[in-house]
This record gives sequence, structure tokens and C-alpha cells, in this order.
Amino acid sequence: MKKIIEFNWSEFIDLGIEYINDNNPAKQRTGISRFYYGAFCSSRDLINKKGTYIDNESKKIMTSKSADAHRETSKIFKHHEAYKKDEKGKIISKNLNKLRKMRNKADYDKIIDQPLGLMINESKILSERILKLLKEISWLNNNILHKNQ
Repeated sequence: MKKIIEFNWSEFIDLGIEYINDNNPAKQRTGISRFYYGAFCSSRDLINKKGTYIDNESKKIMTSKSADAHRETSKIFKHHEAYKKDEKGKIISKNLNKLRKMRNKADYDKIIDQPLGLMINESKILSERILKLLKEISWLNNNILHKNQ
């Protein structure tokens, strides 16, 4: 029998941090990508864990391996009632979108119009901000759920 080990997406952020002070463009680009995926996958998983979908189509997208899950994750945080307190969801959505744009540049553009050192540092800040907000939202939702039981 295979042992199932659950991966902690924040380990991608830890890996990105290892590349912060490295001047190798491949490592800096990889770090930017890891910061995005650490934040995105953590965000997606919270939505799936809480079941906070906008509708059935939203659920279908979020529980699939579709590339549409990136856009849908941002949309849910921006519009779902569960994430509107203190506009935390809007902040997560905005930061995910910024991170995704940087990740797309790092992964697909041969020439990038801004220094990679700045991009990787901004990616780190945004991903850590997203994880902090996810923890706050998760805590708030857990407390609300426990109060209602």
C-alpha cells in the first residue's frame, strides 16, 4: 500500500526564497513561478476545502485540473460573500492577479522589461501577504462555523 503524503504548498514559497539573492536568471524566474504557485494552490485549496463556489460551473472548474481554475480562484475571492469581510478576498484576488502576470512573464517571455531581482522580491511579498490573509480568513470562517454549531 502506498503512503499518501499531503504536500504543503507553502514549501514552494520556501523554495522561492532560496533564489531571492541568486543572480542566475533561471533561478530567479523559477522563484517567481514558485511564489505564484505556492499562493495560488493554497488559495485554490481553501476554496475547495470550504466549498465556497459561486455556482455549479464554478465548482466544476475549481475541482478540475483546468487552467481556468486560476481565473476562477481570483474571481471567487473577489465576489464570494465568505471572503468579503475587511475586503480580504479582494486583496487576495488583486495580489493573485499581479503574481500571475509576473509568473507568466517569468515563464513565457524571453525578454522581460523589468529587473528579475525586483520581480522576485515583489513576488515574495505578494505571496506571503496572500498566505497571511488566507490564514486570517480560514480562522474567521472556522470560528463562525464553530459558533453556529
